[in-house]
Amino acid sequence: MLKFDPMKAILTHTIARGETVELQLPSVAHKKAFVDFVRRNKQFHEPWVYVRGDPSYFDQYIRRMKSGSMLGFFVFTKKNDEFVGVINLNNIRLDPFGSASLGYYAEEKLCGNGYMKEAIRLVLHHAFQKIGLNRVEVNIQPDNKASIGLSKSSGFIKEGFSKKYLKIGDDYKDHERWAILADDYVI
Repeated sequence: MLKFDPMKAILTHTIARGETVELQLPSVAHKKAFVDFVRRNKQFHEPWVYVRGDPSYFDQYIRRMKSGSMLGFFVFTKKNDEFVGVINLNNIRLDPFGSASLGYYAEEKLCGNGYMKEAIRLVLHHAFQKIGLNRVEVNIQPDNKASIGLSKSSGFIKEGFSKKYLKIGDDYKDHERWAILADDYVI
């Protein structure tokens, strides 16, 4: 059984709860957990995503959220409050596009348990029902079979291929474009 931690309750904000995970908005209370998570999973995340594992990067991440162009979610298990991963809604457009791009990265030792799939569904619900977006895209390197499988099983449909779409590390990488529309989202 989880113990109630009043300091955590004050410093963190749970935005959604599923059966096995909960989404929390990143806050200063998460800095150490985030930095430790990134450092621990560095080799697992690369070459798909490069995230700096230092406290100043975390501060920069929080500033980006405050600018309003992105919204981050930290994923935790409900059972024992383990840090499962990060999901970001990037480039949020509330104009006639009504869109955002989704990015995510997970804890290696917790992969395969369905936590990130459930968390992505919670983020999509938030994006479509709370923010009012029409479309969410995810762009994935073609060799990242695990991420493609996760997106596909979360309801995303492959729309195309973008050559040298995004700089990852030192090089521009090809990406497949996957998307889901609010009209096609099923809870």
